[in-house]
Amino acid sequence: MKIARVWATPVRPPAHYEAHASWLSESLIANPMSIYPRYKERRSSWGARWGHDVLVRIETDDGLVGIGGTVPAPAKMIVEGHFAHLLVGEDPTNVERLWDQLFRASLPYGRKGLPIMAISAVDIALWDLLGKARGVPVYQLLGGKIQDRLPVYATGNEVDWYMQFGFTRFKLAMPYGPADGAAGIRGNVALVERVRESAGPDAEIMLDCYMAWDVEFTLRMAEALRPYRPRWIEECLPPDDYEGYAEITRKVEGMAVATGEHEYTRWGFGELLSRRCCHIVQPDLAWCGGITEACKIAALASAHGVPVIPHAGGLQPWSIHWLAAQATVPWAEYVVVANREDGELHPLYPFLRGVPQPLDGYLAPTDMPGLGIDVDSEWLEE
Repeated sequence: MKIARVWATPVRPPAHYEAHASWLSESLIANPMSIYPRYKERRSSWGARWGHDVLVRIETDDGLVGIGGTVPAPAKMIVEGHFAHLLVGEDPTNVERLWDQLFRASLPYGRKGLPIMAISAVDIALWDLLGKARGVPVYQLLGGKIQDRLPVYATGNEVDWYMQFGFTRFKLAMPYGPADGAAGIRGNVALVERVRESAGPDAEIMLDCYMAWDVEFTLRMAEALRPYRPRWIEECLPPDDYEGYAEITRKVEGMAVATGEHEYTRWGFGELLSRRCCHIVQPDLAWCGGITEACKIAALASAHGVPVIPHAGGLQPWSIHWLAAQATVPWAEYVVVANREDGELHPLYPFLRGVPQPLDGYLAPTDMPGLGIDVDSEWLEE
């Protein structure tokens, strides 16, 4: 079995699909650009406008097709213009060697960001191929399931609506940051107070700060929120502020510090862990280097006694398989991309069929070979 084709296809909604802009991009959420009034109200105001994400696929000479993650549109040039000629003709079961070759070949322009996202998508497609070739689900290739189903928490601020779907764990998107001063602290506290009253004393509450705060504001927020017992404060600083994260982790009381959503590879997570920057690491498998690299990150975290709770892990079919096979993962995240007016939850990847959805606050991986998913061709520009 040899790789015959590697390609990245833009994904766009078919004409009959009714798409609604998510609260994630259209509501007031603290973010790195919140200090600029022009960009404060909506993340969509400053996001990239380079077109639809692309879906990476790898086909073998005997007709098997592995499905990788989606990556931003510019990664099509990396996948097809660089990685493809390194992969075609290779044995797709040599996953470790191929990862290493792609990483080394992209060193002149890579190491973080878009190139690692591209490697992640290729790596995920290779694992899907490997599972299909051997007729087993990916979690079996990773050593088998540690647990049959995963506890899931919901990310979003419509907590009373999420409770109707059986969620008891909630991560809130903080609306205010340092530019809002004391009024911002009061506004964030008011949100957490309302959720604690609504969800009850036993509900788990976490806080997502999306790289928007600084050390001083974070410590003030942590002190103000202690009566409401949040489980953790997440990604409160820009990802490269290792010293700031280490200071917060030393000083914050009564809650954990979590980060890593925008970190890349074992080397980046090695910095977080060796400098004691957090109590929880949160790699995104579609960004950090894929399944292969996530295994190395989990091993590093285990050696430091730090749990791993991947970003968006409950939304990604590849992550659900990986999560099920890890002993250091207590929960999965399900970002509720739907709005209350939609009336129901819907997946992050509507063009992928077979992605498990949460039931009563839990998720389980599919038992089908590979990732157990296929693609609705109506969504692909081919």
